[in-house]
Formats: sequence, C-alpha cells, structure tokens
Amino acid sequence: MSSYRAYHQTSVQTSDQLTLIVMLYDGMLRYLRKAHTCIEVQDIEGAHNYLMRSKDIVNELLSTLRVEKAGEVGGNLRDLYLYMFRRILEANLNKDPQPVQDVLRIAGTLRQGWLQIKSQRSQHKQATLAQQKRAKFRAQG
Repeated sequence: MSSYRAYHQTSVQTSDQLTLIVMLYDGMLRYLRKAHTCIEVQDIEGAHNYLMRSKDIVNELLSTLRVEKAGEVGGNLRDLYLYMFRRILEANLNKDPQPVQDVLRIAGTLRQGWLQIKSQRSQHKQATLAQQKRAKFRAQG
C-alpha cells in the first residue's frame, strides 16, 4: 500500500461525520469535472467511468442519510440526491454535459452548506472548551 493510500485511509477512518461528508462532495465534484471534460473531448469511456464514480458517491450520501432524524431538511436533501442521481444517469446515457453542469452547481452549493455547518460546529466546540477552562480556572482560584 502506498504511503498516500495509507494516509488517506487513516484520515478517512479518523474523520468526523461532517468531514467525511465534505470529502464525499469533494470527490464527487472532482469526478464530475473530469466527466464533463471527457464528454467535451468525446472520451466516452472516461466520461462513463467518472460519471459512475459520481453516481456511487451520490448513492453513498443517499444511503447514509437519516431522513427520520433530519426531518424536512432530510427530506429535501433526499430529493436533491435523487435528482442528482437521475441527472448523472441521464448525462451518462446521452453523454450530455448539461446534466453534469446542473449536478456540479447543486453539489457545489450543498458542499458550501456542509462546510458552513462544520465551521459553526467547530466554533461552538471551541467556545464551549474555552468556557469550561474559565470555569475550571475560577474553581481552582
């Protein structure tokens, strides 16, 4: 196993859920961009391979989504994932770059949303730790 693969596998195994979601989006966006390029240069096999990888990532996001816990937001995410899944299949069937562009736009927006949630959660965690340290310091003083 290469050192990069070992590092990547370790980072995936030790990442929190939000980081893993962002990593999935990063991979999907990368594959979609490559698929779009392949379609443009008429590399049918390359386009197919990258679109299938993108579809697999959407499927992973869909299968790990807990709609019952996320309520309306979860239902909306499910609908978006299903839409992206269909558009990727359509792009692959017709080797059409437009559905790829649609999915790139949606996935990019969703990725930004997840990054914002991750940032807010990190800030909250840091504030909580700082508050606990201050409380501990006062208790010792």
